[in-house]
Amino acid sequence: MKGWLCALALVAHTAFAETDPVSVDVSRHEGNTYHFQLQFTANGSSKRVLALLTDYNQLTRLNPLIKSSRVLPTDSLDIDRVEIITRGCMLFFCKTVRRVEDVTIANEQHIRSTIAPSLSDFKSGHTVWTFTPNGAKTLVHFQATMVPDFWLPPFIGPYTLKKQIRTQLNRTALKINQLLAAPTS
Repeated sequence: MKGWLCALALVAHTAFAETDPVSVDVSRHEGNTYHFQLQFTANGSSKRVLALLTDYNQLTRLNPLIKSSRVLPTDSLDIDRVEIITRGCMLFFCKTVRRVEDVTIANEQHIRSTIAPSLSDFKSGHTVWTFTPNGAKTLVHFQATMVPDFWLPPFIGPYTLKKQIRTQLNRTALKINQLLAAPTS
């Protein structure tokens, strides 16, 4: 029994060690402006990573906090308007948040989005995903700046929020690699 537990622990450690982000940074500036950065190595091509991140109706696969995602109508042929509903809890405070982004794909190496404030629970924000091929793997770099338009209780504070975001970015990186490892149909 002890050997089985050790083997299980080793497998779990190896799975997590191979997908640990190279770096995760969350910072707060100028009041309620939050900056996020995530960098990790994805175990697949940039084309496959791009396909996962632009399967807008299936973004719930990337993180359990994403409760729904869908493409909304837009007049532009070059922009995808995507609605993402998340629900998260910190301590005893739970919040459902709506984020609508206008997404453009520059090529297989860049995804850029801008938050539509009138349709979102954010005053402003933008994200950039950059993919750098590295053999059969891809270096993924994610940057975001967001300004929430909702109240956070004072007992939560920036430290708790930054810790939660850091955890979720790690979880997303791990999930991307799990999905890349799954057989494709």
